[in-house]
Amino acid sequence: MSVAIIELNDAGICCVNDRGDLTVSPGYALLTPEGITTGEAALQRAYLQPQQSFNQYWWQLNLSPLPVTSKHARHYADMAYAQLLALHRDSGHPEQVVFAVPGSFDRGQLSILLGLAKASPFEATGLVDAAVAAASHADATGTLVHLDIQLHQTVITRLDVAQQIERTGVEIISNVGLKAFHDLWAQQIANQFIRQYRYDPLHTAAGEQQLYNRLPVWLSSLQSQAEITAELDSPQGHYRLVLSRAELLASSASRFQLLQGKLSDLKTNGETLLLSHRAAQLPGIREHLAPSAKLDENAAITGCRNHLEIISGDPENLHFITRLPCRSAATSTATAAISEQASEQAPRPVVAPEKTSAPATHLLYRYRAYAIGNRLAITRDGDQLRFTQGTGGDCCLVREQDSVQLRTESSAVTVEGDPADLRAGDSLQIGVDQLDLIEVT
Repeated sequence: MSVAIIELNDAGICCVNDRGDLTVSPGYALLTPEGITTGEAALQRAYLQPQQSFNQYWWQLNLSPLPVTSKHARHYADMAYAQLLALHRDSGHPEQVVFAVPGSFDRGQLSILLGLAKASPFEATGLVDAAVAAASHADATGTLVHLDIQLHQTVITRLDVAQQIERTGVEIISNVGLKAFHDLWAQQIANQFIRQYRYDPLHTAAGEQQLYNRLPVWLSSLQSQAEITAELDSPQGHYRLVLSRAELLASSASRFQLLQGKLSDLKTNGETLLLSHRAAQLPGIREHLAPSAKLDENAAITGCRNHLEIISGDPENLHFITRLPCRSAATSTATAAISEQASEQAPRPVVAPEKTSAPATHLLYRYRAYAIGNRLAITRDGDQLRFTQGTGGDCCLVREQDSVQLRTESSAVTVEGDPADLRAGDSLQIGVDQLDLIEVT
């Protein structure tokens, strides 16, 4: 059965199929005479057709009637359903879907989501808290505070980490979402164009759409630069001005202060702050919320893939998972699992081993260890990886005297370590799957 994983965050809903193909779809919907357009296509027309544009349907997922009449949508749930169908189509029509859901979803919204899945051409086979999944492979113990930003709010999740990582609390900061920051910065930039050229890009639908289309590119550049050049086209000509990072951040200081205040209340004992990749991309966030650690892009999806057997269940009786094994357990757990041939037992927590000088003897994948031997071939097989001794494979590990070497021509394979001399503690990333190299004595 083909399985896709969908991380529901309306700033950019991420879907990865069993081939590792990634689709990102912002939470925008546009009502048209033909039906409901969602994702990037809807975002590109959101300011041109504001009366038909919607972006609150995941944040306020419910069955209340829409403020407009349409034969294609009665309520926000219809728009969410249209986006799920589009993601299903664009990801190759997977038969099953695992959902990584933000902690801001209440029981009613979870129920609506499962109802939408039941009406869809796929089965929902898993439901997990996105922050738990994302942090499940972070090398940390104690208490973590995970911060993720959506279009209309910020979600802060408190996590306790020992042998398992468990959600212990959720805080929601309303009106501190990606769109609120973008609106403030768009107004700040528009004011500069007015002062310099007497041109207001927000005065017309076309100008507003152009500004919002270019805003993410400008913000990305301002992550590493103090000033950049911004350009807009207008009926009067081509306008250019200098954008200052400091001025933009000053315009959004009150929003950052709200975040700071909430985190100060939650971080009473020096807890580690984990930023999602979405939050970390926000200009100024590291200055206001330092010190913090950034999670990898699509960390929630990787966490789901690593714990798929635990998360997946009976589609007719799904449980919302808020606790998973983590990587902070002792390495001996993995070694014991190998010596006992415990492949049929329930998965046990394992650690991403510390870097050592010892040559690797095994590859650890989804709580099972595979001997490298003389040549371990790795092949993508549906939603998981297959390991065989001998020739073939999309990539392989080859033992040459006292070293282990990675051999591959695939751009989907990356390595943390020296590919010509892999050691215990190094790791491979094959698509969305992470594999750790360990030593078994």
